[in-house]
Amino acid sequence: MKRIIIVFLALIFVVPLVAQDRSKFLYAEFADQSATLWPFYKPFGGNFDPALSLGYGFDLKAKEHSAKFLAFQLTGYKTALIGQGFNLTSSYGYRYTKSGLLAEASIGLGVVAYFDVRETFTHNDEGIYTSANPIHFAASLPVDILAGYDFGVVSLYIKFRYMVIGPYTEVMPVLPNSLLGLGIRYNINSSGE
Repeated sequence: MKRIIIVFLALIFVVPLVAQDRSKFLYAEFADQSATLWPFYKPFGGNFDPALSLGYGFDLKAKEHSAKFLAFQLTGYKTALIGQGFNLTSSYGYRYTKSGLLAEASIGLGVVAYFDVRETFTHNDEGIYTSANPIHFAASLPVDILAGYDFGVVSLYIKFRYMVIGPYTEVMPVLPNSLLGLGIRYNINSSGE
């Protein structure tokens, strides 16, 4: 897990150098997160579990109506089941725009750092249980689908992310979850245009 974190930190510093003469974009998303096996299904009732994401990306290869892109996203969340924490992901995707309509699909890899919902205890050398709230690290594999409208400099969209987190616990090694929310993107023109 430490190697994945080191790779992500290296990418954060290397990517701006690679993306220097390319079209870039910044985005923010507000979503509702749920732990679920099936996409678009919220099994635990009407809980609202907020998630806020901030991201940066750039086009790798652009054509008239399409582009392949790389994006980095930091998501902070608080849920009744999973706990609270942060998710840092890197995604590779494809964007298609025509007459203002916007559609995207991407797949990625990430790192999750979270605190449990329930209080945890550790057993010391004297046989006494003491309260502990350790931070846990896990890998994440997100798949994103996005639909919206591109106004030129600004785009508004709805985004669905289905993601698996693992290893989560010994009982549940993989935890699937989904996020459905609204986003806004600011498109930055490259210096070469």
